[in-house]
Amino acid sequence: MSGARVVVIGGGAAGMAAAIAAGESGDRVLLLERMDRGGRKLLATGNGRCNLMNRGAWRYPGGTGFAAQVLTRCDAAAQTRFWQRHGLYLRQEEDGRVYPVSGQASTVLDVLRLAMDTAGVTVHAASEVTALRQRPRGWEVVVGAESIRCDRVIVAGGGCAQPKLGSNGSCYDLLTPFGHRRTALRPALTQIETDPEPLRGLSGIRVKATVSVVRDGTVLRSERGEVLFADYGVSGVCVMQCARDAAPGTEVSVNLLDGMGLTRAEAEAELRRRCLVWAQQPAEQLLTGLCVPRLALAVGKQAQVRFRDRVIGSLSLREVGALTDALGGFRLRVRGVKGFDSAQVTSGGLRTEDFVPETMESRLVPGLHAAGEVLDVDGDCGGYNLMFAFGSGLLAGLNGRENPDGGKRA
Repeated sequence: MSGARVVVIGGGAAGMAAAIAAGESGDRVLLLERMDRGGRKLLATGNGRCNLMNRGAWRYPGGTGFAAQVLTRCDAAAQTRFWQRHGLYLRQEEDGRVYPVSGQASTVLDVLRLAMDTAGVTVHAASEVTALRQRPRGWEVVVGAESIRCDRVIVAGGGCAQPKLGSNGSCYDLLTPFGHRRTALRPALTQIETDPEPLRGLSGIRVKATVSVVRDGTVLRSERGEVLFADYGVSGVCVMQCARDAAPGTEVSVNLLDGMGLTRAEAEAELRRRCLVWAQQPAEQLLTGLCVPRLALAVGKQAQVRFRDRVIGSLSLREVGALTDALGGFRLRVRGVKGFDSAQVTSGGLRTEDFVPETMESRLVPGLHAAGEVLDVDGDCGGYNLMFAFGSGLLAGLNGRENPDGGKRA
């Protein structure tokens, strides 16, 4: 090979994509992975099924504009061609989510490793980079007592989420000495911790609902899906989508009526009907058929309606209205969110305005690139984060050269 010497830092999705693209373009590539084996986080994605991308509308609450610039140059069609060229066949499921036909994340990792081997990429595991040094001609990458000279460096070591799988946030410190700025870091796509009192007895209950994060009456984010009640708070994909907006001083409102397919008016009318036809039944039976008994008791408590030692016919119209309100907005005060150990992705990172989206190269220092989660871009659940990781990694590896999968220059 006569191309440039390229060092890729990070053996995750973005790093492997960058290494493959650079190697296939004729560069001599060395990939450095701090763990004993790369791709661990990839194996855990999509519940082990690996949701690679999404063919629907892009959903990036963090770094929206930059993500669109990157994916315009390396979109779902181009990434699909990349995967097919390397032997991975894909299947699209609901909401535009794309998975390998094998249904196994390990298949994706096998394909990436084979592609790196075919492209001549050298991989060094258990190799933690401690410093980068710019030289008059190229770069010096410091790994322990060893220094590696190269022409280009691609930093793709991830953010802070899931440190046990390889992302510990150390890559930020490699770029900040060169003037790169980092935004505040927060766990995203994680569970929300709330006041435990309204949740007593609800752990393990799953419901369909609309979840909203509310501050002073203003809805910051709403998502619909399955909610899992836990001792510490709430979980589920719809909850995790809302986590980046959840903070002390906000509330989580769980609209149980949406999951029941009822409007507020329909629900109140049904409860009033029950007060007539079930008048002599115990009051705690009022919500039978709508939710499980444990949840019915919690709804009654939040509505400040006493069920014990009463019959349904004794409930007043005011109490029926309060119960309906609680079903339409079961409120939980937010204490915070689960930390980076539980988060699927990092909100925040290196400021994207300091990088060129065509090549992912630094605007401040030539020959220095960044890709993937280390940047201030985070997407929703549904394949968006892996899609950005692979797209930005491929562009960094290509470095402006012809993209064989896109039919145009990246």
